[in-house]
Amino acid sequence: MTTRVLYVPDNRELDLSRLSESDYQTVASLRGKIGRGDRVLLCLEPAVSGHDEMFVRRRDGKYYASHFAGGGHGTHEIARESDEHKRQKEYWHRAGDDAGYRSDTEFTTSTGSILDVAIHGPTPTGVEVQLSRINLSTASGRTARSHRAGWLSLWFTPAERLPKWFHRVPSVGCNHIPWDNLPPRGSAVATGLRRVDIAKCTVHNFKTCPANRRHCGGDHPKLNPWAGLTLDHVAALVPAGKAVPLMATGRTVYLVPPNDLRLYESLTGGPARYTPKIPSETDRASSEPTDCYNASHLADSSVECEGCGERLLWRRPGRVLCERCNPIMHLPTSPYPL
Repeated sequence: MTTRVLYVPDNRELDLSRLSESDYQTVASLRGKIGRGDRVLLCLEPAVSGHDEMFVRRRDGKYYASHFAGGGHGTHEIARESDEHKRQKEYWHRAGDDAGYRSDTEFTTSTGSILDVAIHGPTPTGVEVQLSRINLSTASGRTARSHRAGWLSLWFTPAERLPKWFHRVPSVGCNHIPWDNLPPRGSAVATGLRRVDIAKCTVHNFKTCPANRRHCGGDHPKLNPWAGLTLDHVAALVPAGKAVPLMATGRTVYLVPPNDLRLYESLTGGPARYTPKIPSETDRASSEPTDCYNASHLADSSVECEGCGERLLWRRPGRVLCERCNPIMHLPTSPYPL
């Protein structure tokens, strides 16, 4: 269930779970002022199509946005953004400034989307610091809306358990660090970015041929972790156009160097640059892909440990760390070298 709504008077998207102080006061002031048909506050993911209108109520000193009768999925608590979220925005804002670009927080685009951090580089980049739970269709729609305004959305999560939208929109994670205070520069290690390498189609490199079922012996692109980067590096690379989104097989999206994108296209013989689009109703119905736990599929898609970047050959629900980084999980060790 999303917490994102459209505030129609300003044509702006808001996340009710993490409002700025001014937006919190604006939404709270709507209590008792919205009637059915006014279309002031609209849920972006109504449970029942056409029943997106919401009104504001107060209970036990807290404010909630509720659907009118027939609207479906309950209420959304209206809350100010957390200190953790503020510090993560501040980290990206500082990194953008350090890279030599003007950076703004809570920047409203021409299409009404609000960027947590806007980095005004040659490639205008909008960092989406996402702590609340949203589904893929919401992330894709928001990415497309920002794209229409000329912004490349970069979705960031510090979570160890990756959300469904990770690698379905331009994404970056980081190592587990405390956010009680603003972390020092360079302390947030970036995860999720890729390099494209050329690999022979052999059983050692691929479980099956990416282009056929039998190993052909030819050259294929292989996506491997782009190691050695921090979020500070990413805040400089993406706005400069030195890290671009690539759409690989299976509609997975990775940030790679521009030359690696061209290498991938030359090896596959087709375009691979990611262009966001608003999901259709069919896409929305199937936008929550189930996790695949087939070891051969994971190996070929270069799923890595979010702690050290080592490729994972064994995966279970919720597992994002290798045995070395999370020894409490006693999983079988492959007898073959990675």
